Amino acid sequence: MPSVDVSIVTWNSAADLGRALDSVFAQTLQPARVFIVDNGSTDATRSILQRYPQCSVTLLKENTGFAAGHNTAINQSVADYVLVLNPDVALHEEYIEKVCAFAEAQPRCAAFVGRVQRPDGSTDTIGLRISPWRIATDLRNQPREPRSVFGVSGAVALYRRAALQDVSVDGEVFNPMLFAYKEDVELAWRLRWSGWQAYSVPAAIAKHSRVLRQETKRSHRSSNRRFLSYRNHLLLYPLVESWATLAPDLWVIIPAELARMVFLLVTDPRVTIRALAAAAKMWHAARTFARRERRTVRASQVRETFRT
Repeated sequence: MPSVDVSIVTWNSAADLGRALDSVFAQTLQPARVFIVDNGSTDATRSILQRYPQCSVTLLKENTGFAAGHNTAINQSVADYVLVLNPDVALHEEYIEKVCAFAEAQPRCAAFVGRVQRPDGSTDTIGLRISPWRIATDLRNQPREPRSVFGVSGAVALYRRAALQDVSVDGEVFNPMLFAYKEDVELAWRLRWSGWQAYSVPAAIAKHSRVLRQETKRSHRSSNRRFLSYRNHLLLYPLVESWATLAPDLWVIIPAELARMVFLLVTDPRVTIRALAAAAKMWHAARTFARRERRTVRASQVRETFRT
């Protein structure tokens, strides 16, 4: 069987971290190494980490974000695959073995996810899809067989190392300018632009407690989360799109974006103005990052993957 490293980024994750690590070390296919990057936790996270001396732990003084944290871990890894795992996810004991067995038979597939369940047993995600108006959502049906998906959620994503090396930009796998939220979507686009595929493997089961549920009312989410979510949504346009991918859908994208902006300006003006200003300021840097990406397939081939 192939080798697998696990990458976990923590930030005040004491409530769930022990359960996640116990599930990792109970796997029938044991990871070669488990890397943990702690982004300056102030709760009991670091005390919990002391109970797992087999982990390779990097302790940071401040929160560098999901993207940069995982980049720190991935750059230390040498295994055939890297499992990017949220600290609020618990894996079934055969999760890694089942996903890797499928991955070994799919050499042009870069990203894999099992059937990730919520605590009540309903499906949280089996992968990501992209709508014509460019909203990334979790697929939640329950297929019996593996199926192609646009990309996979960063909560529990197995990536082929060769694919990550293929699409990394200046040694960065996840785009650090995004900090958190939408970074898994941006990576999914980059993999698609290089001709890599993504698959859901429903025989592999994981449980996601999802501390920040997608169903939580926007007004109840932190202002920083609302800011990052909208700013990063806007930055995906210069980061991953081309005129050829955008043009066929402009008739629906433009009214959808205008309606969203007006709604957010009315309901959340301060955060929305801040996000719009930040996206405008970062637009050039995003385009510069995009020009360094490796794009080897036609836009029409990328657009075909929207239908998965």
